[in-house]
Amino acid sequence: MNKCLLFLICGLCILFSRAQAQVSVQGEVTSNGQPVGSARVELRLSKGAGLLGYTFTDGAGRYRLAVKQQGTQILYFQALSYVPVERTIDIGTTDTTVNVQLIAGGVERLAEVLVHAKRPYRLGRDTIELSAKSFLQGDERTVEDLLKKIPGLNVGTDGSIKIGNKEVEKVMVEGDDLFEKGYRLLTQNMSVQPVDKIQILQRYSNNKHLKGVENSDKIALNIQLKADSRNQWVGSAAVSAAPVGKQYYQASASLMNFGKKNKYYLLGAANNNGFDAVSSINHLLYPNQTDEPGQIGAGVVTPTLIDNMPDFPDFDYKRTNFNRDKLLSFNTILNPTKKLKVKWLGFINPTKKSFYRNSIQDYHIEDLQFTNTENYEFNRNINNYFSKWELQYDLNQKSTLTYSGNLGSLHKQDVGNLSFNGIGSTELTASKGNLTNHNMSYTHKFSERDVLVSSARWIRQRSPVDYSIDQYYYEDLFQVGDIAAVTQHIENKLDYIGFTSHYVRRSKNGNFMEVALLNEYKVQQLETELALNRENDPPVHPVGFSNQIDLRTNQMGIIAKYSIKHGKWEWTPKLQAWYLHSSLDRAGNSQNRNNGLISPSISGKWMIYPKGKLEGQLSFQQKNTELVDVTSNYYSTGLRSFVKGLDNMATLSSSDGLLTYTHGSMMDKFYANLSIGYTSMFDYFSNQNDIGVNYNLSEKILLKDRKDRFYKLQLNYYLKTLNGNIRLDIGGNSSAYQATVVGVGARQIRLFSQEYALSFRSAWKSRLNIYTGYSVQSTAYTSERKDQLKNTKAFMNVFLNMGKGLQASLKNESYRFGDFLGTDAKTYYFSDFAVFYDAKKIKTRFDITAKNILNTRQFRNAVVTDTYRSITEYRLLPRYIAIGAEYSF
Repeated sequence: MNKCLLFLICGLCILFSRAQAQVSVQGEVTSNGQPVGSARVELRLSKGAGLLGYTFTDGAGRYRLAVKQQGTQILYFQALSYVPVERTIDIGTTDTTVNVQLIAGGVERLAEVLVHAKRPYRLGRDTIELSAKSFLQGDERTVEDLLKKIPGLNVGTDGSIKIGNKEVEKVMVEGDDLFEKGYRLLTQNMSVQPVDKIQILQRYSNNKHLKGVENSDKIALNIQLKADSRNQWVGSAAVSAAPVGKQYYQASASLMNFGKKNKYYLLGAANNNGFDAVSSINHLLYPNQTDEPGQIGAGVVTPTLIDNMPDFPDFDYKRTNFNRDKLLSFNTILNPTKKLKVKWLGFINPTKKSFYRNSIQDYHIEDLQFTNTENYEFNRNINNYFSKWELQYDLNQKSTLTYSGNLGSLHKQDVGNLSFNGIGSTELTASKGNLTNHNMSYTHKFSERDVLVSSARWIRQRSPVDYSIDQYYYEDLFQVGDIAAVTQHIENKLDYIGFTSHYVRRSKNGNFMEVALLNEYKVQQLETELALNRENDPPVHPVGFSNQIDLRTNQMGIIAKYSIKHGKWEWTPKLQAWYLHSSLDRAGNSQNRNNGLISPSISGKWMIYPKGKLEGQLSFQQKNTELVDVTSNYYSTGLRSFVKGLDNMATLSSSDGLLTYTHGSMMDKFYANLSIGYTSMFDYFSNQNDIGVNYNLSEKILLKDRKDRFYKLQLNYYLKTLNGNIRLDIGGNSSAYQATVVGVGARQIRLFSQEYALSFRSAWKSRLNIYTGYSVQSTAYTSERKDQLKNTKAFMNVFLNMGKGLQASLKNESYRFGDFLGTDAKTYYFSDFAVFYDAKKIKTRFDITAKNILNTRQFRNAVVTDTYRSITEYRLLPRYIAIGAEYSF
């Protein structure tokens, strides 16, 4: 890490943000000697004048409000159930203190704050409301297209939505949620036509009884529909196809009715133009909300042993995805009575995917030097059937019983046609898995300040795999000849049951307490058996290449944390303590282990000034080895790779630190976020590799003292002279660890990577708008020698509104990948063009789209690791022109 650069960045951020801070007005709001929290304090130039600023009092009744101009101004104080108070003050060149006493009475509900009539957003205490039409430019088809245009919202290539570094919990429609973290099914398919507003909900609580009680930093989005799209059936149907050449197509249809009582959302989609219609299914199948009262069983799944899906670089995935996706989904929320809510969703997903790649891997570790070539054609057939249901019943105003369950049938078959060092073969991988997951939760709110949430979860998953390859590459490894094919059968089973009870309480002064008791019992069974098959003789089962493991764990734990607020400071110490009993049986050899784990942490927040805050966290963590860590014999993960774990169970310890400085929010003219962190692993897994031309035996080993460091900076600035938003992203990480290669010995590895990105998005009121940017990624591994790699990316998107419903867009991209292995660096260019015509009278939009205009058919990507360097060439979808139409009703 470049320390000088880091200190320079920190200094510039702090100097800039401090320059933004003005004098302030501050004080305390009380009633009968007691602090009044959550009171709203407004500053206006005079009665009836526009709002100059506002804030809310904290739990101790204190407030602080920045003031940008001097002179006579008026402070307004409002709070629920209190009579409003106003004070006339004179603002000078120093801070002003104004303390007020409120008298009981007044309104029971506060109105929202309209920040400025000309601005496209509205602010409430926990809500930012954005007008959709203020961000529409004309080329948007789905909700995701709209979200990409909103400054401060970061939509990833996988469809994930983040604000800063935090991913949103869910995307709701009219206050109801269907897909939780699987929201991509909604945002990537729902038409943008009926959308009126986007609400950003801060300090969001998934459990309505925890709102205002739990210490939440979660974020959710809520889509509000236009008035004429509520309480009635609306939808859209779209189709696009190439009239000449290969018949590339994309078709979709959606139908929805979001009424006050019942809600319905139906979706059908099919395409073969590279669009991934079901990229978020895993978020529906496996719960992953860990930091929430009452949550248990998050992340409990069977391990994945073989995954043939190619690794793609930082590249538009759709350009290399030869696919045939189909999706049919039906989702509904019913309210039969005022107390009962029923949610059901289901989907069917038959999909075919194909990828084509050629790669060269160069190994150069002292005397270990060779090069492998691989040409690979990969085909995957997926048939997923999934259903999820939820029942929520309010026993009374303070108690709710919730049951949720899901059932999934997950079938997958991979066929890989492979040429390895000039020798052809076919790989087959088949999996017919199933999953069921059930959760029962009971919430009771004792008062407005304390809540009890108790839950029980049961999970059952089966993930068998059959793998085969019809070529024998491993004669040097097994010293056995006359082999026709190699097969491996895997039985992978999981059964889990867990119970938890969380008690949360927020005191009058804003302090927060949470105590949880948990008990989890998990049974995992893994069987792997490698067979060398002969045509006429019984198969050979090589010694050391089969596993029969039964791992049973029971852990009891307690989690306790307490948040203390004092003025501008908030401190939260937290302790997790576990007692575990583990029973490991490997082919009749049993081990039993009892041990305790402890993970303390402390986090803090400091409001440096009204728009600036500093957050930090220090933690110590302990965890036990998992199932795949204790496979005492090897199993195949595909082609030439074999992996094994440790001989005994173990405990790993680490410590983490994170410091984050934030200035402003996503709606401010200037927003900055800087994070610096480290991880110190007192125990960590590394590998001892026995590398041959036709095989790689990778054995996990347990080592001491690995150091990881990282930093990340994001700057967003609205530049008035250009009428657009400039964004700068800088990040980097470094690692120092040890790895071993048989015949070479222990190797000290240092990894350092950096990324720089600069972009500009215009908000011009003219017919023309642009979005352009440039990024650089560099990676360096240092051991016996130093391997470096630098990749760059540039893009320029142009949108032109020609009026009368006619728009055009041009998307240009260039990629330049590093050079080695005798291959010069090469720049790859891509260009897509589209013309849209919106015939509003018939509610239809017509389009002509040209993809990959330059007809770039392949690109090469360079990769470096601590054991090899590689060049991989991917085949791309060819140029085609499609004509389409979308009808909305």
